[in-house]
Amino acid sequence: MPETQRPRWPWISLAPLGLGAWAPILAGTRASMARWVMLGIIWSVITLAGWIQAVVSNAHDHGVGGLLIIVGWVGAIATSFAIRSAYERRLASPLVRASERAEERLRDRERARRLVRENPALAAEMGVGRPDLPGATDAGLIDVNNASAGALAKLPGVDDELVTKVVETRAAVNGFSSIEDLGAAMDLDGNVIEGLRDCTVFLPRAGARHRTPEETS
Repeated sequence: MPETQRPRWPWISLAPLGLGAWAPILAGTRASMARWVMLGIIWSVITLAGWIQAVVSNAHDHGVGGLLIIVGWVGAIATSFAIRSAYERRLASPLVRASERAEERLRDRERARRLVRENPALAAEMGVGRPDLPGATDAGLIDVNNASAGALAKLPGVDDELVTKVVETRAAVNGFSSIEDLGAAMDLDGNVIEGLRDCTVFLPRAGARHRTPEETS
């Protein structure tokens, strides 16, 4: 974004004696960033508290009030200019915003996969891979061993017939241990397996012991 087009709201924070401490609130509201709004509220409250202290204290005891005003004022200035570049990126174009959201989803998906490997009980409690559960943190993944038939039907390359087979087979074998195990049990085409690899996880079935890879060989 050219310099002449840079947003002017950060300059509000330079208003004398913290009168512009609310500038981050404006930025946060426009960019839908609750954290920026909260910072603006914090600096505004500190500044207001300083003004109140300065007014109610006697003429020889303005130190605390003045200090609070300076803290709120300087904090708002620092915050406003620190977040300006991020503000510009968020409002630059729909493509930029979509890219940032996609990157965040990919990071969340990788963190969820790591959680499934390291702490499957916690992952199950959070609802990783369970878009069919209200309030679940599915992370854009499908838990093949526990998700509903409706959720399984959303997987790429999976039709109603295959969903039925997966549901029946996972009950019979107490769940699949991996994408390779699923592919072998369902006799899936290699392309289908690769299409499922990045969007599936395999948590132990509720009330059943999860088979190990050695047991599936």
